[in-house]
Amino acid sequence: MSPFFVIRLVLDFTAAGLLLAALAYWWLDNTSHELIGTGMFILLLSHNVFNRRWWAKLPKAARGRPSFLTMASNISIALTISALLVTSVLISRTVFGFLPLNGGPSAREIHVLAAYWVFILAAVHLGLHWSMIMAVIGRLLRVGAPNPIRTASLRAATGAIVVWSIHSLFVMGIGDRLIARPSIDFWDFQESTIGFFLHHIAILGTCACAAHYAAGWLRWAGGGTRKMDASV
Repeated sequence: MSPFFVIRLVLDFTAAGLLLAALAYWWLDNTSHELIGTGMFILLLSHNVFNRRWWAKLPKAARGRPSFLTMASNISIALTISALLVTSVLISRTVFGFLPLNGGPSAREIHVLAAYWVFILAAVHLGLHWSMIMAVIGRLLRVGAPNPIRTASLRAATGAIVVWSIHSLFVMGIGDRLIARPSIDFWDFQESTIGFFLHHIAILGTCACAAHYAAGWLRWAGGGTRKMDASV
């Protein structure tokens, strides 16, 4: 396994961590939020540069029979991140504050909407590559062959995360944020900071799990359909 590939994987997880931190806007000051977001965008840009061959193959693959779920996920997250980036520049007060731009309330609403959709789509993206990620981690940690006890334990942990995430969806009001419904409810970081991140990690894990099993079912239903390289 190439050390370069491991570094890329670490950078991708770092970008996901920065996204999660950026969602905690009311825990940070605006400058920290913008710097974290800028770092995330730089890592995402490098991610797409590393995977430029996937995008180059896309026109040809669209005429074949690739993994539709992977292709739709990658295109959706690319478009949503683009919207997030544009609105970030429009409403910036620090990093791009020197630009004569003013997005106003509409740009801020779109920014929040795009941020939460990026969060959900990033979880789906993670789930679609979960088998590859676990294989890499297994090699690094030198985990042995699958055994019933470990498999049962992991599935029990997954079930617990799913149950907790259903509660988290309501606590964090994710549904309202995904449809841009106005809300005056904000997380009280003075009461608990770790709770904010645990709720979001649970939601991320559940969305990733759903995408992982949905992709597996589609492969089974397709009878081994030929897939496009899903390295993105």
